[in-house]
Amino acid sequence: MKFSLFAQSKKNTVSSTFHISACPVCSSSQFTVFTEVPDWLVSKEAYTISQCNSCNFKFTSNAPTAENIGPYYNSEEYVEHSDTKSGVIYSVYHYARKLMLNFKLSKIKKSTEGKKLLDVGSGSGYFINHMKQNGYDVTGVEISDKAVELCKDKFGIHAKNPEEFLAGKLDTDYDIISLWHVFEHVYTYDEYFELFSKSLKKDGTLILALPNSDSPDAKLYGKYWAAYDTPRHLWHFTPDTLSRFAEARGFKVVKKYRLPLDPFFNSMVSASYKPGFTFLPISVLKGLYSLIISFFNKEKSSSLIYFLKKK
Repeated sequence: MKFSLFAQSKKNTVSSTFHISACPVCSSSQFTVFTEVPDWLVSKEAYTISQCNSCNFKFTSNAPTAENIGPYYNSEEYVEHSDTKSGVIYSVYHYARKLMLNFKLSKIKKSTEGKKLLDVGSGSGYFINHMKQNGYDVTGVEISDKAVELCKDKFGIHAKNPEEFLAGKLDTDYDIISLWHVFEHVYTYDEYFELFSKSLKKDGTLILALPNSDSPDAKLYGKYWAAYDTPRHLWHFTPDTLSRFAEARGFKVVKKYRLPLDPFFNSMVSASYKPGFTFLPISVLKGLYSLIISFFNKEKSSSLIYFLKKK
């Protein structure tokens, strides 16, 4: 079996789709169409988000296969794999990223023990470098050659290829494994969870940061919501479906934290996809509305950080 986040295919067209016959959360095979969402970032092709009739889990039901997804990441606007600061929205992204590094560090210090950390989907390396500067023994895993080079050139850290992790060639005694807005891209989710279990110490912590498809900004923007990000995002979790998904794979959620800047970034990018977008402050106000709602109900946060332990 081939393990991958996605393949670095050079094809420009999709020859096949990723078929989902059973719900990853409850195994039901009964689905309905939730909405159609274009790939706003690259191809403008429309993709279907389906919803399980039993547990309400949402997923992109006609995404390209892992072998065909590569070209859908080939965009200068895909900021996770670049260092570009051009444009208002992406300047905001990079500024927010700096602010969030200490936020992430504080939550990790508060909610975990030990300092051996594996970051899967480490991108251009800002997070693992920040953790290294604060005394953590870090390993990054990243599939993008461009991001690996950025990380090496900027921070002197050479990230591993996912195939090394998925082949079991990395260590098996990590205190922490983190995936920051990465797991929603993963095709072989069961294999990943098996490796999380094998690679963590008995009392180790798995950290997943994920968009929340039940957030106010998701409902406000509908098909324009940036965090649907079809076809790159395969899975559209809510706190309930993530908890059930993890429980079925031997993990339990022990802590949840909101990502306070995500509603603003998601709202600004979402607004930019809508026809006639000219007024940035309106999207900022919508982001503020979503954040305020999340202070009354964390389960409505635009994105959440989940801390999980093995059962």
